[in-house]
Amino acid sequence: MDLQRVLEGLTPLRAGLSATKKLATSLTIIFLTLFGVCAQADDPKVTVANTFIDVHTGPGRGYPVFYIIEKDEKITLEKRRTDWIKITTRRGKSGWIHIDNLAHTQDGSGQAPDITAATQDDYLERRWEIGFATGDFDGADALSLNAGFRFTEHLTADLRLSQNTGQFSDSQILSVGLMHQPFPEWPVSPYFRLGTGQINIEPSATLVEAEDREDNLFQTSLGTYVYLTRRFFLRIDATHHQILTSRDTNEEVTEWQIGFNVYF
Repeated sequence: MDLQRVLEGLTPLRAGLSATKKLATSLTIIFLTLFGVCAQADDPKVTVANTFIDVHTGPGRGYPVFYIIEKDEKITLEKRRTDWIKITTRRGKSGWIHIDNLAHTQDGSGQAPDITAATQDDYLERRWEIGFATGDFDGADALSLNAGFRFTEHLTADLRLSQNTGQFSDSQILSVGLMHQPFPEWPVSPYFRLGTGQINIEPSATLVEAEDREDNLFQTSLGTYVYLTRRFFLRIDATHHQILTSRDTNEEVTEWQIGFNVYF
């Protein structure tokens, strides 16, 4: 009987909790709806003043044109990626137009919207980079390819593949690393990198009793990115290689490289 009375006493409390959950759910839906409306209201709208504008399926001229915006049609500018603007028409069509086409539109004041050309700051939110470099690996000609992913503003994980061609031996290096860029917004932006990987050394066929070697290594690099234009950067770095050999002593090699990187 006492347990039954306790349960009966909890019934109003359960009903109150249920009503509270329903109220919280309703307020959440209302908040998200209002937030979405406000976000859409903040997106600028312009009117096409010239004859037509081509709309591409993606941010680049290589993407096909799937829609044409006619004169006097209103469009909403949603976001920018380099020199391309994602838009939505009043008919619900979403696509990309080149930034130059905004000169043929008018905002609420009857003027073309003021959107500056792409600068280095536009690429601070980029994530992927690829590049190549050439240089000197302890007297051997060095050529490398690299690919990186920026997962924070200052940290990038990368993969490097190098081919070194020398008089007495050739070698290939495959390494992964973590790069720290303390000032990514600077036009000349220094960085520090730590890496690890493997080196495969192939002695020249003219050497007697020479055997191929495969060793682990550690890398420390100091370098800098130099902003050139649009999405292109010059990359200069010096890398110290600590090669862990099976002999009594390890080997140390310094490598110098210069190359170009592109971000997307």
